[in-house]
Amino acid sequence: MESVNTLPIKLQPSNLRPIAYRVFSKKHGLNIKTDALNLLTEVISYKFSFDWKGPKSQQFLEEVAKTWKLEDRGLFIDAPGLKQVLKEINTKSGSLDSSSVYGSRSSSTTSEPERAGRSDTLVDSEEEQNINWEDYFKFINPDQQPHCVFDKSRKQFKVSPSTNSKSKSLIGTLPNNLQNTVELFNNRYHIIYDRLSRNENFQKSSFSSISTINKSLHNGSANEITLIKNVLGRDGSKFILCGLLSKDANDSCILEDSTDYIELNLTQTYKTQGSFYCPGMFVIVEGIYSASGGSSNQSTNYIGGCFHVSNIGHPPAERRDASSENYGNLDFLGIHKQIGNSTANDKVLKINKYFRRKLATLEKSLVGHKLVLLGSECHLDNFKILDGLKKLLHKLENSIIEIMESEDGHVPLALVMTGSFSSSPLTTTNSLVSNISNSETYKSNFDNFANILSNFPNVIKTCKLVLIPGKNDPWQSTYSLGGSSLNCFPQKSIPRLFVSRLERLLPKGNLILSWNPARISYLSQEIVILKDELMNKMKRNDIIFANDLEEEKENLEKVLAQSEEDRINNLVKGGVTGEHIPIKIKHARKLVKTILDQGNLQPFLRETKLINPEYDYALRIEPLPTVMVLNDANFDNFEVTYNGCKVVNVSSLLSSTSRKLNYVEYYPSNKKFSFQELYF
Repeated sequence: MESVNTLPIKLQPSNLRPIAYRVFSKKHGLNIKTDALNLLTEVISYKFSFDWKGPKSQQFLEEVAKTWKLEDRGLFIDAPGLKQVLKEINTKSGSLDSSSVYGSRSSSTTSEPERAGRSDTLVDSEEEQNINWEDYFKFINPDQQPHCVFDKSRKQFKVSPSTNSKSKSLIGTLPNNLQNTVELFNNRYHIIYDRLSRNENFQKSSFSSISTINKSLHNGSANEITLIKNVLGRDGSKFILCGLLSKDANDSCILEDSTDYIELNLTQTYKTQGSFYCPGMFVIVEGIYSASGGSSNQSTNYIGGCFHVSNIGHPPAERRDASSENYGNLDFLGIHKQIGNSTANDKVLKINKYFRRKLATLEKSLVGHKLVLLGSECHLDNFKILDGLKKLLHKLENSIIEIMESEDGHVPLALVMTGSFSSSPLTTTNSLVSNISNSETYKSNFDNFANILSNFPNVIKTCKLVLIPGKNDPWQSTYSLGGSSLNCFPQKSIPRLFVSRLERLLPKGNLILSWNPARISYLSQEIVILKDELMNKMKRNDIIFANDLEEEKENLEKVLAQSEEDRINNLVKGGVTGEHIPIKIKHARKLVKTILDQGNLQPFLRETKLINPEYDYALRIEPLPTVMVLNDANFDNFEVTYNGCKVVNVSSLLSSTSRKLNYVEYYPSNKKFSFQELYF
């Protein structure tokens, strides 16, 4: 807020009380104490003068209320807390002098214990210190990540008290916790519904003027999302619904929201192109409610009727910066809490914009950093792959030596290796001797790799080695037998007993045993790495609509009706204008859009993918990450950017047709990827 260039006036708290009540109490459910009202009156007098009733003044009060709620300061606004909020608002507006808002007297009244006890924002002293980039380059597993749960009533995230609980079950076995299983989809629904409430296309209609009323009447009903329970008794009316797409016992498609469920008729449905539609995803449907029809009308606990869907689409994703702002710039990874030595365990740090800008500025200056991410299925029992890894390590060793001599180049900060690290699953047998033999063989694979790595001392000193497990790695493979559908997500890291020689070889802290999915915090960036066969899963479970079949039939008839010359000309024309897009690029874009719109790495029903509800928050990608790396060995390499999130797929490490190693290099300073092929 900018100060008004007029002399301040002397307001009385009684003058401001009605406006404060309307903004704080009536609109935001807050109560302002007398001392806080006195302080706020002084601020408004100084800042807005004779315009204290104007829109800028009310906008300022709105910002105070929103900041107070975002920082979870309680229902009662007191003077000490208000002073800190005013200081933060003034800092965000670009001024670092807090006295310009509420005078030099108020800035000195906050005691040192109050400042030391606050754990929800970064302290000023930390902002002014020189930032060590190594403090903000971390690998975070789900058990280290704060368990943030969305509070649907307050529209904000809070930390679950079970974050560090030792009662959590092992990741290899599903807990018998029905409440967590139910809440898994409820949390996803409320987060998506909250995101849609901020989307301008789904705002509730506001009749603030005659022109607005006329426009609404002319265009029909606004794009408001209706709860399913509210369609009952409104036969023949048109609605927009949002909910979970699933199937009932009759194999009919149904839509569920927080109030009820309704059967869907998809015979005349047109889908929004560029997305997959699988059971377990949250979708938006537009159509007409019919009180008759449907195969579930005989059920006593069903509202009855059927919803004839005309259009179906996904809830559009929101850019990372917008989501972060709406959720109070929370540090969902807990990085800044660790560095700030927070004394409270029940809150998550908030990263103000000033500090985030400092991280981004430092990030851009570190042009010599890079991450090396290998393709998946790094089978260490395959001699071809071991030969390829020798060649790659030799290349990295030489590049590091050149950098040391010339002080120019890109230092590999981490070498990320993605499993499975065995070509066959580590399974149990009836014989104890066979069990020991299988485990020893698996361990010997890592021992052989450690022997190879020992020949490259500069790589050992410089690079962190990150191991991300696959479906054949222990311990899940002992019961899943390498089956992807039986692999529980998130998947725990490889046990240390198998990599003891690697751990002794590398400097302390340089061996990272990561979970799947893995998260990397690099200064202002969040990088998510997932190993899964997502593309095949999407294609297998994608719902085929009747209109899709008719459209394909019409397109085929048009192609067959063309002469050979016309087909060639259309193909050439499409290649020149860009209308003809390869099918693999289309599928890549569909996959990326679907995952990011859903805001979850596994948007499927439990029948399709087993999810441990204790760690479901680790699969959430909302706010969107900066970068997401998919390791789908069954699909080609690609790079797609959607809503500011850059998504790449790194296919299988070893080419099936030649001795060619597939990997990618990522340069965080400019967020660029470089796909590499190394022949050996």
